[in-house]
Amino acid sequence: MLREAHAIWKDGPYTGEGAISAPSGILNNSKYNFGSLTGLTTCTSPAEMLAAAIASSMSRVVAVEMARAGIRPLLVETDTALTLDFVGETLRIVGAHLKITARTGDSELGRFDEAVESARRECPVSSILNIDIKCDAKLVSAAAPAFV
Repeated sequence: MLREAHAIWKDGPYTGEGAISAPSGILNNSKYNFGSLTGLTTCTSPAEMLAAAIASSMSRVVAVEMARAGIRPLLVETDTALTLDFVGETLRIVGAHLKITARTGDSELGRFDEAVESARRECPVSSILNIDIKCDAKLVSAAAPAFV
């Protein structure tokens, strides 16, 4: 199974900009630049796309692991915050903090914490990263108020 993307970069490393595309068409000449690392532009950045990849992959893998643990997932919501810092003179992603909220219709909450830990280890995106990944996770019943 292959997944592909194509990126270009024009001009200097700090004043230039790039575009990224993928065969699905979801990313189609989507702009990114250096300023997007600092949040000062409306463009995306590789770090933002990585955070999205981690969040989307973890949501699915948590649902898989919940089902394996005998908990029926109705919804899994994951927020991912990446920490970027300078290591020497080079900007690096040094950590990730995930906030996971899962909703189930089951009255038995089972082994949810084990399911989340298994998902953290098995996630095809986050498992390849050599960074500290922290997960705060909670399981709520379908009778609880809806997510805001």
